Amino acid sequence: MVVTQAISAIRQHARWPIVRRAIGILFIAAVVALIARKLGTIDWDAVIAALRGFDRRTLLPAAGFVVLSGLLYSQFDVLGCRYAGHPLPVRRVMAISYVSYTLSLNLGATLGGAGVRYRLYSRAGLSAPQIWSVFAVAVSSNWLGYALLAGTILAGQLVVLPPEWGIPPLATRLLGLLMLAAPAGYLAACVAWRGRHRTVRDHDIYVPSVGFAALQCLVSAANWMAVAAIMHALLHTHADYFTVLGVLLASGLAGVVIRVPGGLGVIETVFFAMLGDQVPHALLVAALIAYRALYYLIPLMVGAVGYFLLEARGKHDGA
Repeated sequence: MVVTQAISAIRQHARWPIVRRAIGILFIAAVVALIARKLGTIDWDAVIAALRGFDRRTLLPAAGFVVLSGLLYSQFDVLGCRYAGHPLPVRRVMAISYVSYTLSLNLGATLGGAGVRYRLYSRAGLSAPQIWSVFAVAVSSNWLGYALLAGTILAGQLVVLPPEWGIPPLATRLLGLLMLAAPAGYLAACVAWRGRHRTVRDHDIYVPSVGFAALQCLVSAANWMAVAAIMHALLHTHADYFTVLGVLLASGLAGVVIRVPGGLGVIETVFFAMLGDQVPHALLVAALIAYRALYYLIPLMVGAVGYFLLEARGKHDGA
């Protein structure tokens, strides 16, 4: 009986990637259909006019928030190296983090977030456990800040969800409180177990101080807010900041569930679903195009150059 249950569990576990892939394919098909339908109704002359209307007063602030986001995100790895106890110079840590960040955004977390990090940090002299500690701190920081912001927005009802979604305000408030429980529980654990080692699934985990944990949450929240500010700058006064932030957070979660490199199509679908009735379609399309260029494509080019420079430095250092 036990063997049969074990075999059944293994089969179910083996089927899950197939089910997840099927869901992803169906979602992508739906996205393509939605975008195709939207494209047929969009006045592309108006989109081009909107793109031409993005002058320096619009693009410079947006570009500034792109730079700010990169600087904030790189602090995840700075915290990670501090947690791992490796004295790698901060500038090199930030460079590796930014390169990994840009590649992860465009090529996926497995290649950029994990693969490139492992390659560059190993050449910089970090051991495998130290590298995975840095990676764990970066990932946990990112989602702690996400939960803090999303929970605050939902619990405080700072963003009104479309009525056609049929989600009652009480449900969104409860969901927000549940999300806030994640960073609150993490901070409480750091207070209770500071400096101790806890074993989780045979892994020995050192519990950081509450100050370290709070810094993780705050830096991450600031990064998400900076990314939302990029899109808000491009949309001018057609959507308030907290609405844009809420839509961005929703698209971030959708991008995790449906793994498409760069969230291509996913982000656009969420923005159209939540802002399509509030922002002129031509401006929304133009803003999304500019957002893709500023936040994804230009940093990807910078990150690609940075990767080869870091590889060359590794060889020069004899790594």
